[in-house]
Amino acid sequence: MKKKSLNILGLILLVGLIAWISWSQLSRDERPFVFLEGKALGVFYAISYQGDPLLEKGMDSLINEFDHIVNLDLPLSEVSRFNRYGTIENYSPHLFHLLQESKKYHRISGGVVSHSILPLITAWGRDFSKKLEMSQERMDSLIALCDISNIEIKPESINSRLVGVMLDLNYLDKGYLIDQLSKYLRRNGVTNFQIEFGIDGITSGSTKDQNAHNFIINLPKDLKEKTLITNKIKLKNTAYSSSGSLDKFYVDEKGNKHSHLIDPRTGLPLANGILSTHIKSSSCLHADAVATICMILSLEESQKLIEKDPDLEGMIIYNQNGDLRIWQSKGFNKTISCFS
Repeated sequence: MKKKSLNILGLILLVGLIAWISWSQLSRDERPFVFLEGKALGVFYAISYQGDPLLEKGMDSLINEFDHIVNLDLPLSEVSRFNRYGTIENYSPHLFHLLQESKKYHRISGGVVSHSILPLITAWGRDFSKKLEMSQERMDSLIALCDISNIEIKPESINSRLVGVMLDLNYLDKGYLIDQLSKYLRRNGVTNFQIEFGIDGITSGSTKDQNAHNFIINLPKDLKEKTLITNKIKLKNTAYSSSGSLDKFYVDEKGNKHSHLIDPRTGLPLANGILSTHIKSSSCLHADAVATICMILSLEESQKLIEKDPDLEGMIIYNQNGDLRIWQSKGFNKTISCFS
């Protein structure tokens, strides 16, 4: 009786082993990786995915479509046409959704990010080349012009209520597009992929290169070597974004360095000591927006914003009395399991 029981147990184990081997073979994705690269939204992008090469055409189409919606460098993009004429009709649903998201982040950040800040950016000039032309009176008038209530958003049209109102969605457009591309790949059965647009990206499953190099591009070389930070950041199954001003800054008349970003509440370049932010989230749109928000808020406000949101992990590089310091949330060095 005992021998018979052992035989049955052995048979069960053998069947289980065969089933496991069969499942492993079936679940192993043997499809080749497809690589895409190019330039859109003013930055270079790189995409790798394991799946049908024919999906590349759909991704190219989505990237091109979105580029012609929000890219300020394209005169015929929807945003450029609005900025030129003050109105646009029959516009893309993508632009409508982006504006709704921007209104949300404008609200929750207390107004530190805005899709209507372009007049201020233009007035200061590239690299703050027009700083001598700025006065408090002019900044006050520009702040009023940049109020988001000056833009009327309807499903069928977008209209400005004042002459000179302009749109700029640069602080979250790349994150939005990356999320759209991710959804496209998953709908088509792709689970292993990595997408990077500039310093924003997402990684899912297993990829050829698990290191998202652009995520830490804003760190000074000596700081990376000192902290070995490149070996600590885990990015599997994670959306990520960075914002920073380590090599872009405005020097005031007293010789103080200020961030290249502008606070829409004051109209002035930032002076909060934050040099770069690095955010991980389940959504690249969320990471993209929060990375910019945390550049503009104070260090303490940024820390609280990250810590109270369970979907966020972050690292902030800041200047304290001339010394570079690093703050990291508790789970930043852990991989966020964003995707099933």
